[in-house]
Amino acid sequence: MQPLNAARLFSAALAHQQDALPAEARELVRHLDSSLRSAEDLITDLLDISRLESGRITPERSQFPLARLFEALGAEFKVLAQEQGVDFRLVPSRHRIDSDPKLLRRVLQNFLTNAFRYARGHVLLGARREGRFLRLEVWDRGPGIPEDKRKVIFEEFKRLDSHQTRAEKGLGLGLAIADGLCRVLGHHLEVRSWPGKGSVFSVRVPLASGPTTQTAVPGSEPNGQLLGGAQVLCIDNEDSILTGMHSLLSRWGCQVWTARNRLECEHLLDEAVQPQLALVDYHLDEGDTGTELMAWLRTRLGQPLPGVVISADGRPELVAEVHAAGLDYLAKPVKPAALRALISRHLPLA
Repeated sequence: MQPLNAARLFSAALAHQQDALPAEARELVRHLDSSLRSAEDLITDLLDISRLESGRITPERSQFPLARLFEALGAEFKVLAQEQGVDFRLVPSRHRIDSDPKLLRRVLQNFLTNAFRYARGHVLLGARREGRFLRLEVWDRGPGIPEDKRKVIFEEFKRLDSHQTRAEKGLGLGLAIADGLCRVLGHHLEVRSWPGKGSVFSVRVPLASGPTTQTAVPGSEPNGQLLGGAQVLCIDNEDSILTGMHSLLSRWGCQVWTARNRLECEHLLDEAVQPQLALVDYHLDEGDTGTELMAWLRTRLGQPLPGVVISADGRPELVAEVHAAGLDYLAKPVKPAALRALISRHLPLA
């Protein structure tokens, strides 16, 4: 996982300076980034299937505005729509819903990814009310799905032969994962399709009721342009990760310091380095952990330094430990957009 994470950071840094590259190099960077994203998606899908099959996914339900989730998905897929020439429309909604925002976002991401693969130019994300429920729908104008195949597409590693061209990068796990997550959430998933005209995938979620619970939707923070000189301390025991982080964050306008352990952090602090945010790996050398190092940093600085723990270890107890320490958790391999959103959220307002 570490080599893939480092490669993803390097490709993102290259992509950020494409204007300075010759045309041939820009095309190579685009293909490199696309290939790494595909590898990352495959690993994520396999991990999700493993977690679903072992029963290690526990929903954390809350009530939140659907608009927040739609905004995050819109920002993510509008970029992909431009790359693929897809006419992507998002119909806003003012409703509040009751679900796990992270798991529900994954369901809709998989619906949209599937639609983008097969769409003939048009994809729509919207919602319609059904009594005490809201049906979240993804429409596409793809080839459609024969009635006798509509259950097969939710099986692991299953893809329809007629869809191979656009779906050749996938393993056929996305819809199986969406189906599994809906079962965990207790949400009803439905597919309707008209061969030769298109399909609509939907999930029905309950509308919110009672007191409001504020929950951030992952990735919903604004990216902005440059990160305005944000002072970031990166801590990881892998030199390649630190090099990739430094390259990427510097191109985003950050002032970056790197350290491999507590001793190197001590040297930086002795030189009057005052970070605004720390990005720290969880599993460090000599048995040290990211949460322990962050506690030490906060004591050493005499202030509650914001921090993000980055790890490929996604065990629920580890993530709970990170959150209990007042820190954010980000999974490896790092998605640059998610990293940028987290950094933006922790920056002081101008």
